[in-house]
Amino acid sequence: MTDTLRRPSDAIALHHDTHREVLPNGLTLLVRRDASAPVVAIVTYVKAGYFDETDDIVGIAHVLEHMFFKGTPTRGVGQIARETKANGGYLNAHTIYDHTSYYTVLPSASFVAGLEIQFDAYARSVIDADELARELEVIIQEAKRKRDTPQAVAIETLYALLHDRHRIRRWRIGEEAPLRALTRDQLMGFYRAWYRPDNTVLCVVGDVHVDDVRREVLARHGTLAPGAPARDRGPRETGLPGVRRQEWSGDVAQQQLVFGWRAPALDHPDTPALDLAGIALGTGRASRLYRAVREQQLASSVSAWHYTAGDVGVFVAHGEGAASSARDAMRAMWREVQAARHEGFRRGEILRAQRILEARWLRRLESMDGQAQYLAGWEADGGLEVASQYYDALLSLDAAAVQAAAQGHLDPAQVSLVSYRPDGSEPLVASDDALRELLNAEARLGSAVLPPSG
Repeated sequence: MTDTLRRPSDAIALHHDTHREVLPNGLTLLVRRDASAPVVAIVTYVKAGYFDETDDIVGIAHVLEHMFFKGTPTRGVGQIARETKANGGYLNAHTIYDHTSYYTVLPSASFVAGLEIQFDAYARSVIDADELARELEVIIQEAKRKRDTPQAVAIETLYALLHDRHRIRRWRIGEEAPLRALTRDQLMGFYRAWYRPDNTVLCVVGDVHVDDVRREVLARHGTLAPGAPARDRGPRETGLPGVRRQEWSGDVAQQQLVFGWRAPALDHPDTPALDLAGIALGTGRASRLYRAVREQQLASSVSAWHYTAGDVGVFVAHGEGAASSARDAMRAMWREVQAARHEGFRRGEILRAQRILEARWLRRLESMDGQAQYLAGWEADGGLEVASQYYDALLSLDAAAVQAAAQGHLDPAQVSLVSYRPDGSEPLVASDDALRELLNAEARLGSAVLPPSG
């Protein structure tokens, strides 16, 4: 008798032993018991981020994340953090394009206290006007520091260059003047619109019992009124971008060089293959770009990746190095990306990429908060069956499938190039036409690091 064929995801325990329940008010509750350590993680995952901001309030989701911990009717400024620490735990949060996530990790004996603190902040934040004014100055300084980070500026400039309409084109943390102009009424409006049970996933993982968690959550979150938000994440792109270029200089030590393409959303069948292409091209010393660019001392660092958020994706190849070698680095990077389209990948390259992605995937599950963030994120993206399908696709695709995805989405006629160079250095190319001619010539040369066959 032979064993039934098993999928790779069958070995991921939390795909099979997580309790899922939708409360009558629409809140989704996920609970997983993990008694490997006397710890519990509580994640409040709100499906609201930068894509849910209209143009007049860009950055408000991140501002609200900061204000989440700034007090309730019964807990003053700083008390939420102090109480969490007094119960042996810590808390933090992050905001990105399609969600905001708040998490706390505590000893499992402090679960009820931790849940009460998180619920109080989620349901009863007061957003004091004076505290908001002070916190806005903190956030503006954070935004300024980001403006002083050349790689961040180059990458977000690429997103803006690639897109004409989609909200990913905006500077996501917000600009100084509009941030300073945000009012308490605007914050409260965004808070009341999006921080609703129907738009929230609450995930608890740790040394707790499912029935105990359900009882405590129902006593708190179950009392909130339902009401799903009317979601509008703005316009989508209607045409192809063509070849685009943006070059400028600034007070930077090294040149930022970025190629980018629009890519499909998470649910597109080519998305896992593009993930693998990004790893094969640009992760680690064995990758194509490292060998063609970094080993040849054309740049101090080089990488490639594929990223998806909501209904949009981007594929990026990024290099950083001396301006004197930037043109050669650009040509080498381009040659390797286009060689992947024309010549394909070796089987060993894809196996290596799969092992890297598998390790990253499983490493997230080593901690309670990693498990809780994973479960909440995949629930928001369609559920654990979607996670299983995606994982299985990543580990089952072959080199031909990855090449086909690269051929379909890394079109040389649809690329955008960003160059952020040190003051006094020369532009990479003189015009868009010159860029097209250069890229067309380099694309025909083939890989510099792999033999043409074998």
